[in-house]
Amino acid sequence: MKKGRRILWIDTEIQLRFVIFTIITLAISCFIVSSVTFNNIWLGIFEKILGIQNTRELYSGSIKKFISLNFSLILLLAFLATLGMIILSHKVAGPAYRIRKMLQDLQEGKYPEFKLRKGDTLTSLVEELEKFSRQYQNMREAVINVIETWKNTEVKDISLNIALKELENKVISVNPKKEEVKNEKGI
Repeated sequence: MKKGRRILWIDTEIQLRFVIFTIITLAISCFIVSSVTFNNIWLGIFEKILGIQNTRELYSGSIKKFISLNFSLILLLAFLATLGMIILSHKVAGPAYRIRKMLQDLQEGKYPEFKLRKGDTLTSLVEELEKFSRQYQNMREAVINVIETWKNTEVKDISLNIALKELENKVISVNPKKEEVKNEKGI
């Protein structure tokens, strides 16, 4: 039983945007909340305990400790947020990677399995892609039937022969590995 991908960085462009946005938002939020908290609590305590004297010296000593502690906590939270965003964005980047592979398989004439892992996003997009693939496959089979009928029929209209030959070449070029339609009729 195949378990799926274990690599978290699948599409760095998408995932890096998630991470950068989270880190910036987290840093700004932490700075604003901690600054307001520090000013409101400590200024009130200093004024009540010490009165108005020596408040500046005690305040400057406390703010240095507070900044170093605050910076350390912001880094820790940023690391945890980054890890969380990588995991969450994996639910988007993983299916995007899988959809890209499905499209590449379709371009090569293969018909891939249209399934995602449990819990992945973009399942509705994959369902629509599967419907499109079925329509494409049916259309391709109809084109092959027309070409086979053309090969077994004597058509005197040269423009129709040229158009059908171009159609045959397009069908073969979409799937060069499986030459289901052989060039039996020379124009």
